[in-house]
Amino acid sequence: MDSSALVKLYLLEAESQTVEGLVQRHEPLLFASIVAYPEVLSTLVRALHAHRISKPAHRLAERRLPRDWARLNVVELNPFVLAPAAALIEKHGLRGFDAVHLCSALWLGRPDFLCFDQRLSAAALAEGLRLVP
Repeated sequence: MDSSALVKLYLLEAESQTVEGLVQRHEPLLFASIVAYPEVLSTLVRALHAHRISKPAHRLAERRLPRDWARLNVVELNPFVLAPAAALIEKHGLRGFDAVHLCSALWLGRPDFLCFDQRLSAAALAEGLRLVP
């Protein structure tokens, strides 16, 4: 899963229930790139500053994230994982961390890909990944 999916566990959004259900059903087999952690933290801080989340809800999310993160299989970055990054960025016009999420998924093989970013989803489909939900 990328950070656009992971953050839905902490911010109430239209797809939050769907993500929660998928996480509960597939927990031992969930993967995320290491870059998802700071991306989620950043999104939570921006949501707090934009008044999309209350201070107590933000504190709760900051406590839950490390516990939830410990249950994920984390894809670390190395030259093998990042090898296709330049080609993916060029081919699909991806932002840097979106390319890292896609590289991480492709390094795993052909996993189902949980993502709510349109450009990244389109790139994942074009690269042969199946999108969920």
